[in-house]
Amino acid sequence: MSIRQVAALSEAQLVELTTLFQDLWWTPGRQLDGVRIAVENSSLVIGLVDDAAGDRLIGFCRVLTDYVYRAMLHDVVVDPAYRGQQLGRRLMDAVIEHPRLQNVDTITLACSADMIPFYRQFDFDQQESEIFTLRRKKIA
Repeated sequence: MSIRQVAALSEAQLVELTTLFQDLWWTPGRQLDGVRIAVENSSLVIGLVDDAAGDRLIGFCRVLTDYVYRAMLHDVVVDPAYRGQQLGRRLMDAVIEHPRLQNVDTITLACSADMIPFYRQFDFDQQESEIFTLRRKKIA
């Protein structure tokens, strides 16, 4: 298996990403047009593709950042058929080592409790403070 990293997605890979999102608890209902807009407006996109499977998208994450103070990591996902092959680690290493993120003060992410140990190995710490995450959903 030959896996390579890409910084942009083809239309076919956007379709594959949309399909991957359908099975995740935090992304159900995402549609291709919205996924395309989100990817196009991300500061950094990191995809992993399997050359042997026709450039199939098998891993993905994206970053929104000002390149100085804050970066927010979003949508870290590995295709279930490819899990257990250290691809999540490869995505995280690509983010942490990315040249454009080297001067960013803080990289932040949100995850479920069961994923905290995974992210801790990359020096992400759970913050317990008087700062809370607040969300405002789109009003229909």
